[in-house]
Amino acid sequence: MAVPVQTEFDFIVVGGGTAGCVVAGRLAENPDVKVLVIEAGIGNPADVDAITTPARAFELRDSKYDWAYKTGMIDRPEYTRIEKPNTRGKTLGGSSCLNYYTWIPGSAATFDDWAPFGGDEWTWKNIQNYFYKPVTYHDDAKLFRPELKYIGQDGPLPVSHSDLIPEVEGFRDALTKAWVSKGHELTDDVHNGTMRGLWKCLNSIYDGKRSSSWMYLTGKSNVTVIAKTNSKRLVIENGKAVGVEVIGPDGQDYTFKAKHEVIVSSGVYESPKLLMLSGIGPKAALARFGIETVVDSAHVGQNLLDHPILPHVFKLKDGYGLDNTLLRAGLQKDAAVSSYRWKNKGPLTSGLLELVGLPRIDERLEKIPEYVAAKEANGGLDPFGPGGQPHFEIDFVPMFSDAFQWHIPAPPQGEYMTVIVDLLRPLSKSGTVELNSANPLEQAKINLNFFAEDLDIVAMREGVRWVDDVLLTGEGMKDIIEEDYPWAMPRNSDEAMNKLILERSQTGFHPCGSARMAKDLSEGVVDSKLRVFGVESLRVIDASVIPVIPDCRIQNSVYMIGEKGADMIKAAYPELYAA
Repeated sequence: MAVPVQTEFDFIVVGGGTAGCVVAGRLAENPDVKVLVIEAGIGNPADVDAITTPARAFELRDSKYDWAYKTGMIDRPEYTRIEKPNTRGKTLGGSSCLNYYTWIPGSAATFDDWAPFGGDEWTWKNIQNYFYKPVTYHDDAKLFRPELKYIGQDGPLPVSHSDLIPEVEGFRDALTKAWVSKGHELTDDVHNGTMRGLWKCLNSIYDGKRSSSWMYLTGKSNVTVIAKTNSKRLVIENGKAVGVEVIGPDGQDYTFKAKHEVIVSSGVYESPKLLMLSGIGPKAALARFGIETVVDSAHVGQNLLDHPILPHVFKLKDGYGLDNTLLRAGLQKDAAVSSYRWKNKGPLTSGLLELVGLPRIDERLEKIPEYVAAKEANGGLDPFGPGGQPHFEIDFVPMFSDAFQWHIPAPPQGEYMTVIVDLLRPLSKSGTVELNSANPLEQAKINLNFFAEDLDIVAMREGVRWVDDVLLTGEGMKDIIEEDYPWAMPRNSDEAMNKLILERSQTGFHPCGSARMAKDLSEGVVDSKLRVFGVESLRVIDASVIPVIPDCRIQNSVYMIGEKGADMIKAAYPELYAA
């Protein structure tokens, strides 16, 4: 990982995160093409047990592998909140090394909403195969329908369904029974463009280990990774990107040149920052820091999107959770650690999330006057899911999860369940990423601006009530669930619930959109080929380009963008990539 002697490469990928590794690995499929990857974090995530061990994922928040961003969460007249840390992966593989695994694409209708921004080539029918291309699907125990192998057969990333660990069989069965008893459906397939029901997760885990995008680089000797290196600015000459200036691991400045293209894949917070430091951004904002404007690109750092979540906790009857197995010292935890170390089995192989709910709650929303008015104003279409998309992703974690509620003390005894209610298509879409200074080592000023629209609070409130009705009155769960933790939730008061949502909501860690694709410079930052408006030989390929947030975890979408972006680059250089 030392600074390479070679200073010119065919392609430079600035950021070795989820999408960056995909792009670099695919471009390197021609062994004669030399690719440089600039990575700010470590370059050896496979050697870090906390990264590779599935059940240890929650330990990574605020670790040295986390960018730990200071972030504005909510900024309303009556309530403002700024928090730190907001987790993003600072390692080769990026957030694919720190995320919580779920492999899920999203609804066809949501990607069809990308058409006004990226054209027909970004609609579901034209990107569907890119969701499947990254992975090889495994069902070694033959527990699922063989037809599901369409999800992926030849990709570098192995994925598999959640290990149905025996320690939480009672929890799993009770939750499934409760869901069905309330008249809601089950599903085993959410990868065909339709997502609805209670689903047994597919995860970026296989054989007891995390799968991450660094796997795309395995065996690629023509890829050079320089780790612990921060990008300083892009080198732009006569309107063309020709390289990048960086601060190396030794603190010295270096410049690397690209023969063909520079690809910015630094993530939703770092990519717009690098563009602005390089003179690509809102002219007035750049002028404040003495940065000369190369392209007056008004949307750089604008249109930041994310999913707000409301995590809350229930106490369970003893024997139904994993707290004593994974969180507390004792015989159960010792046994779990030993089983993983010596047999590669047991609870530590689990991503902890076996079941995910994907419901619509029309019957509740239709009783809310504000919602009815918004629907009427939207031409009779549901503003939260006009194409039939689920309103929420609901995660059921059979233990206390401090990664989603670090302000609440971990309970010293007993077993618990964390319920995470994720609003999938929030109406609030005005988040921003701005410069704090011209110093490339200073983090950007981030404002997610959750709940700028009042109706998002109403929807979240009703989503929490909907799932709690399943848990508290559904058959099976009602017999094992006990009180709220750490205090009772005021479910019967709209105003108290609204206040609770403002105070306890968090990010779902799914940020995107800060350099969105569009038809022209007046609406976005990159075109449908992910080329930066106004600069030749420069692309952005990561979650920043997403124009409409996917209605689920965005991991699969970021891999899709990396795969499609790599193919777009290959198509531009037929002399390097003959069909």
